[in-house]
Amino acid sequence: MCDLGITAIVTSVVATALSTTMGVVSSVQQGKSAQAQYNYQAEINRRNAEKAQANADMKRQEGIEEARTQRIKTLQAIGSQQTAMAANGFDISSGTNLDIIEDSAATGELDALTKQYNKETEAVAYENQADNFNNQANLDTFAGKNAYKAGITNAVGSGLNGLGTVANVAGKWYSNNSIGNKTYRPNTKLVSGGVKGDNITFA
Repeated sequence: MCDLGITAIVTSVVATALSTTMGVVSSVQQGKSAQAQYNYQAEINRRNAEKAQANADMKRQEGIEEARTQRIKTLQAIGSQQTAMAANGFDISSGTNLDIIEDSAATGELDALTKQYNKETEAVAYENQADNFNNQANLDTFAGKNAYKAGITNAVGSGLNGLGTVANVAGKWYSNNSIGNKTYRPNTKLVSGGVKGDNITFA
């Protein structure tokens, strides 16, 4: 009977300890898994941010090139105007002819600036995307750290609860089987005068 009681308490304690260990390990693994998922998403967002920034740089460069090309075309057009005017005997240094040339130059420059502005607008839009991706990546990283901390916290909680359960079970067994409560094992003799052999005495 006593052996069965001891076996039961040992089995209960071992089972509780195993359950506690599994709970602790599970909580830590869940925290790590969640952090890994958040970190993976953060990495994707960072790569998307890099692509968006690359697109922004490309659009800005396109704007510069298109504006340069437009200015070349304008100069070529003005050159053709001046050649035609001179061939017809018109004075290109003053009057209406000069106004025409200046208008052509102004219109050409406006076209160049418009092309560059349009590409700059596209570049800024891509840069905003890059900022959004980077911000989300930072949030994902932060969430991952919190998920890992939550896993550790849950693991500690599971461990403490398990220890409390073990202590509670052991305490109940001890209180029901301790000498302090004057309970004793079968076949144990109580005599007076001290300890003799296998006999236990109370002082």
